Amino acid sequence: MNWLPPFGATDTKVLYEGGPQFSGITYSADSKTMFVNDSGSVIAVRTDDPSKRYNLGRGVSLAGGGGGFGGRGGGGGGAAAGAADTTVTGGAVATRPGPNGEQRVVVSTDGKSVVVSGTRAPGARWNTLGPRPWAEKLNFETGARTRIFDAPGDSYQELVAPLDDDYSKFIYTSESSKVIADAWMKDVTTGATKKLTNNVDVGPEVSGAQSKRFQVTRPRDGYKFWVDVTLPRDWKAGTRLPGIIWFYPREYATETAYDRSKYGTNINKFPEVPSLRPASATKMWVSQGYAYIEPDIPIFGDSGRMNDNYTRDLKENLDAVLDAVVDLGYVDRDRMGIGGHSYGAFSTVNAMTLVPYFKAGIAGDGMYNRTLTPFGFQSERRNFFEAQNTYLDMSPYLRADKMAGALLMYHATEDQNQGTAPISSIRMMAALQGLGKPAALYMYPYEDHSVATYASDLDLWARWFAWFDVHVKNPKGKAAVVVP
Repeated sequence: MNWLPPFGATDTKVLYEGGPQFSGITYSADSKTMFVNDSGSVIAVRTDDPSKRYNLGRGVSLAGGGGGFGGRGGGGGGAAAGAADTTVTGGAVATRPGPNGEQRVVVSTDGKSVVVSGTRAPGARWNTLGPRPWAEKLNFETGARTRIFDAPGDSYQELVAPLDDDYSKFIYTSESSKVIADAWMKDVTTGATKKLTNNVDVGPEVSGAQSKRFQVTRPRDGYKFWVDVTLPRDWKAGTRLPGIIWFYPREYATETAYDRSKYGTNINKFPEVPSLRPASATKMWVSQGYAYIEPDIPIFGDSGRMNDNYTRDLKENLDAVLDAVVDLGYVDRDRMGIGGHSYGAFSTVNAMTLVPYFKAGIAGDGMYNRTLTPFGFQSERRNFFEAQNTYLDMSPYLRADKMAGALLMYHATEDQNQGTAPISSIRMMAALQGLGKPAALYMYPYEDHSVATYASDLDLWARWFAWFDVHVKNPKGKAAVVVP
């Protein structure tokens, strides 16, 4: 509705009257066109003549309160999972912030076209095909579409920003598993491209490391899940390394649900070390001669009750992972450590109280006593009083006497995450000290749930490497093991 001068009670004009599924409006920068979310469709309405309405077509979405392109603003369409063709319907309408921070739809200078974008996901073939972002110019008066951006399959390219409202030129980034991301400019009219940046790889020890990906199978039920292993770039077959499992369990109702969770994996992403925070790259372990192991660790169970199987699945998954990396000749079974952050920290301490084969562990900003989160955590929606046995079974604090290996904990003093109060680490440390277990706790002042400062990053890594060098890499002076 427009409220017109002199702004009296009757000085109104209805522009659009939506149905029961009307969900919002976003305007063009000049406010001459409004885009309405109504009944699953996006409709363009001319504000000077509301009778002129244009349905943008099947599958087109308008990100509510978001913006950007399909891969960023919460919209998208795209072909069916794993589709190889380039015929795409749908897509998210591109927007950008207006002068007051509100989102505005980017409309061409002739007032007739918008850009829609999305990503073609490879579906079940994610392990061999990467996601492919695309963008099309859509004339909403005629419905005609023109492809202006189509990422290839052997690299990951993403449209970042237009240089004009007609998208005659735009900036995109391009990277692959072997080539660091750089920014490029494309002229849509001529097809010419120009490289704009020459980014430098600051972590060749990580980006040049050897990567392995494989599935493991749990013997009890035959469930399969994926494991990524990163080895030092100079690793030679036949040499068993000290290893660290770094993980973060997730819950699934079915194996199919787990399989589908992998569909968004980007196999063409460059494994860079962030130049502003190089110490934030957890794969830095390979620079010190460790095998870095990232298993998925899925927890399966009936919807709403997955955690009833948490400790069982955790043990069985870790058993399967360890057997696999040992059988493949990557690691020495007697020189294994484990670690994680937040829920990964919680699971690390659980693992070290449930199985005996980890020589050391790293646990950051975790919760180790589930009675301190009595009204749910992660995907757990039952409260403590409804599922006491599960809460207690998942609390490694109650098994502190079973701790195997040397545990290094760290926690931010200003951790604002509701489920990981610092008192948890303090009390866990007190229990381990009282039991005579090898343990350490470092508290980081002024940091939140994840440390953000360069100094804290460096301090963490210095302590991590020193801890593992003593307890994992060379226990009692043990040297690298060569497979006979």
